[in-house]
Amino acid sequence: MTKSHAIAIVLGVLLLGTNGWWLYNSIDAGISYTYQQVSLDDCQEALSQTVAILPVVASPDATREEVIRAAQKPIEGEPFEKEGFTVVGQLGLKFDEHGRLIEIGPY
Repeated sequence: MTKSHAIAIVLGVLLLGTNGWWLYNSIDAGISYTYQQVSLDDCQEALSQTVAILPVVASPDATREEVIRAAQKPIEGEPFEKEGFTVVGQLGLKFDEHGRLIEIGPY
């Protein structure tokens, strides 16, 4: 084996290694951007729901059903109960015994 063949083999291996590194980093960045987009979509949904319920909760006579109905407008899906909260989309709504909204949390 001549010196030029050895250099060509080493350069070929290095080229394959760097291309593999670039491929790995590109796939990793794509996955990270996908997770970031999902997170942004969840935040956008929560913001849309929050803005939708603002006029309703500003009224002192707002009922539990009115708040839940307003939170459901910008989304699809049915509310459910979890750990004392009524979960509607991305929001967890907590009501007191009189049906007044006392706390909002992300879910």
